[in-house]
Amino acid sequence: MTPQFSVLICGAGNIAHRFDTPEGEEIFTHTKGFMRHGGFRVAAIIDEQIERAREAAEIWNIPHYGKRLEDVSDHLFDVISICTPDATHNQYLRAALALEPKLVFCEKPLSASDDEASALVDLYRYADIHLAVNYSRRWLSDFQELSKQALSGAFGKLISARIKYYKGFLHNASHFVDLLQMLTEPRLQVGAISHSIADFSEDDLTISGTARMESAIADGSSFPFMFEGYDSRLMSPIELEVIFENTAIKLEELNGSYLTVAKLRENETYPGFYEFSDRTTTCVSASLAMQSAVGAIYNTLAQGTMLASTGQTALETLRLCKRMSSFPTI
Repeated sequence: MTPQFSVLICGAGNIAHRFDTPEGEEIFTHTKGFMRHGGFRVAAIIDEQIERAREAAEIWNIPHYGKRLEDVSDHLFDVISICTPDATHNQYLRAALALEPKLVFCEKPLSASDDEASALVDLYRYADIHLAVNYSRRWLSDFQELSKQALSGAFGKLISARIKYYKGFLHNASHFVDLLQMLTEPRLQVGAISHSIADFSEDDLTISGTARMESAIADGSSFPFMFEGYDSRLMSPIELEVIFENTAIKLEELNGSYLTVAKLRENETYPGFYEFSDRTTTCVSASLAMQSAVGAIYNTLAQGTMLASTGQTALETLRLCKRMSSFPTI
C-alpha cells in the first residue's frame, strides 16, 4: 500500500495556492502539487491573515486552518511547506523544527543572511530533518542532465554567462545564480554594480553589473558574468545564456519557459566562421517542475532518495548572491 504523508502549508499566497485552481491538469503551487500526487494529504494551512487561510481551506477542502504554527501544533505533520514572504523564511524554518516533521520544503531564499542560512542548515542536519529548497529547475531532468554534461567537460571551457531578471537579486536572480552553480561550480573573483532599483524590496535590490568568475570546468579559466536587472513595474524579462566552447544554453521568453541548447558548427555560407546554429528548443514546464519537486520529496520520504535541491545547495547559492550584491557601485 502506498504510504501517505500529512502536509502543513505555511502561507496562503500565490505560490501556496493562488496560482492554481482545483480544476485543470497544470500544477503551479505547493497545495495542488501535494494534493494531486496521491502520496500526500494536505491537513492544514496557516497564514498571518486568517481570512486568506480560511479562503484557501474552503477552496481546497483542507480540514484545518489557522493564523500561526501554534494554532495547528496539536497535529502531526510529515511535511511542512513554507510559502511565506522571503523575509519570514528564517523565522518559519526555525519554528518548524519544534513540530518535528520529517521534511521541510521552503521557497527560496532560506534567509537574507548567509550566516542565518548556515545556522539553519546546521540545525536541520543535527535534527535529522530533510530540508528542501524550491530552486525549481533543479528538479527537472533536463537541467540535471545538462549539469552532468557541463561539469564533465563535454561542452568545453566556459566562455561567458549572462542573465536578465526583475524583482530582487535574491528573490529572482538567485534562480539563475543557482543554475550557474549547477552548470559551472563558479568561484567569484571580482565585480562591480552599475545600477540598482528597489522594485521588490529595499532589502533585496534589483541590481545590474558584471563579475569575473573562475569555473571548475576544464582548466579553471575565468569568464565574465553579466547581470541585468529590470524594473518589474515596467517589464519582467527572465533570460539566461551560458556559452561554452562548443555548446550554448539559453533560457528565454515567457518567464524562462523555453530552453535552447545549440551546438557550434561552421557557417555553410562563410567557411572558417563558426556559430551556434545547430539548435534544439524545448518548453520548460513550470507545472512539471512542481510535480517533479513533490515527487522527489515523496521518494525521499518513502525510499530515502537524495534531494536535488537542498539546504546546502541553496546556502552555496545564497553565499554567491550575497557576495555579488555587496560589490562596489561604480
